Amino acid sequence: MRYLDSHAHILSEEFRDDFDAVLQRAEEAGVERMVIITTQPDEARRAMALAAADPRRFQAAYGIHPEDIRTVTEDSLKEMAEIAADPRLSFVGEIGLDYHWEKEMAAAQKELFIRQIEIARQVGKPVMVHSRDAHQDTFDILKEHHVPGVLHCFSGSAELAREYVKLGYYIALGGAVTFKNARHAKEVCAAIDPAYLLSETDCPYMSPEPVRGTRNEPANIPHIVRVMAQVRQVSEEAMAEQVWQNGQRFLGVTE
Repeated sequence: MRYLDSHAHILSEEFRDDFDAVLQRAEEAGVERMVIITTQPDEARRAMALAAADPRRFQAAYGIHPEDIRTVTEDSLKEMAEIAADPRLSFVGEIGLDYHWEKEMAAAQKELFIRQIEIARQVGKPVMVHSRDAHQDTFDILKEHHVPGVLHCFSGSAELAREYVKLGYYIALGGAVTFKNARHAKEVCAAIDPAYLLSETDCPYMSPEPVRGTRNEPANIPHIVRVMAQVRQVSEEAMAEQVWQNGQRFLGVTE
């Protein structure tokens, strides 16, 4: 079986000491492609270098995370736009809204989100969307300022997921779908057209069962896909191939 990790922070500090071993374990687990998510310019340049060196294995994404709203300047947005235009970058993200930590900055977050969506539109690249405790505002913005993309680590309702799919958005599920109390994630997995499902780790965060509580990494993708298969009542092989083909389509790559 072959697997996709559509959202991996593998250049984060947590992987500094064993980066090569992390990639080796991913390869051994069958994770043949991963999208490297970055939130800092220097990190983005490292990701683009990896993607350029091994485009069959890596694609790079960069965006200003909503949690960084208090440090955004016009200069940082200009630099973000320059990086977004680089042909080695495949996606703008992760971008979006996070009202869990910065709800009092909601208006500024929405402005930043829209500006980055417009940058993505200008450079013709999809977006990787972060939405936490901000489901309605995120949906309203993406409906009005529509560009292709994926809702990363989706935590909304099945009804909302279906509305996103109607707009052409993909839904990525991560470790949360394996948790015993993850009712919403399982309902989403079961409810939407399977052609719009993607798998992700969001590593080093959100480790799935049975390794919950440890540092997450791309090699854990099979645990997530296994539960997705159980929820949809299909074989693990069929689910893995479905997600792989979805990823190929979304990422714009061929065999």
